[in-house]
Amino acid sequence: MRKPDWKAARELFPALKKYTFLNAAGGAPLPRPVAEAGAAYYREALEHGDAYWERWLRRMEESRSELAGLIGASPEETAFTLNTSHGMGLVAGALKGRGGVLAMRDEFPSSTLPWLNLGYKVAFAEPRDGRYPMEVIERAIRPGTRILVSSYVQYRTGFRQDLQALGRLCRRKGLIFVVNSTQALGAMPVDVRRAGADFMVFSCFKWTMAGYGAAGLYVSKKWLGKIRFPQAGWRSVQAPEEMDNRAAAFRKAASAVEGGCAHFAPIFALGAAARLLRGLGVRNIQERILELDSYLEKRLSELGAVIATPRGGDCRSGITIIRARDPQKAVARLERMGIMTAARGGGIRVSLHFYNDETDIDRLMKGLRALEPGQLRLHSETGPLARGA
Repeated sequence: MRKPDWKAARELFPALKKYTFLNAAGGAPLPRPVAEAGAAYYREALEHGDAYWERWLRRMEESRSELAGLIGASPEETAFTLNTSHGMGLVAGALKGRGGVLAMRDEFPSSTLPWLNLGYKVAFAEPRDGRYPMEVIERAIRPGTRILVSSYVQYRTGFRQDLQALGRLCRRKGLIFVVNSTQALGAMPVDVRRAGADFMVFSCFKWTMAGYGAAGLYVSKKWLGKIRFPQAGWRSVQAPEEMDNRAAAFRKAASAVEGGCAHFAPIFALGAAARLLRGLGVRNIQERILELDSYLEKRLSELGAVIATPRGGDCRSGITIIRARDPQKAVARLERMGIMTAARGGGIRVSLHFYNDETDIDRLMKGLRALEPGQLRLHSETGPLARGA
């Protein structure tokens, strides 16, 4: 595939003219085609009421196909949800009674609270230097463990898990494999089949750049028809147009969770985002992010700043945590300079996407130098930052 024109891609984001946006892991700015796809629904509803209902349903299926292609699934295995918590709650409800859960200690609560809420016994694997090697996870498996929940990329450290290795471990141990790919989808290739995932959930307002209100759920075909989701509605059945109060033939597709009228605007925005990402090539995007990440690491090294994120090509992602003594204060100071980051994992979380460039990183360096002396944790307290330069 021909390499994208990253400068032209950057022009799709008007917000970048006002902000240095280094917070894709928190919430990405919208590119124009995505915003326009969502706004089109409201224009149509304004001018035509719901006369476009059938068109909207067709467009929703087009968005489903785009999303399925982005994760390597079939449309039948792909459903729209509201957010990661919603999707994880649906999976937890569908698997209730099948055994205990093992999760990673660094998980965002969306990965764990839905299981705890339903009374599952949840155990945690502890990280080793911010990583989760296979032997650490395997030792944490107990006789009652039947479900393993893991993020592809951990939000508070930036650690990227080897999903294929984890999938093989789950198959060897007979575990149901549930993945949260929120901090990976859109930034790096996600392939549910290669990962051997049984279920995958993800929000799409971060690296997928689709805005709030639309998320996704993958259900492996082998589970369709074997499980029953904890909620249903008039569109969960095979023939919703019949509006049969006694319908017993529920849809054997992931979309059975879409029980009622759809949240069209966010779904259309998500379809446009998936189309944009696939057009650029997600592998190209990953290469671009890692290229920028290497430049960031070089500049931070020049400052003597301490990086908390596990390094190494096998676990790198678009997230870098810079150690700080008061991360909230540092992030607020950077925001006043128009530099958008986040306070996570005991430091300043910087998350780079394809729309960033080296000038953004240079602005960040200038912002870090402008922080109060002592804010950043340094390898050497005799460096220029310690002197307030």
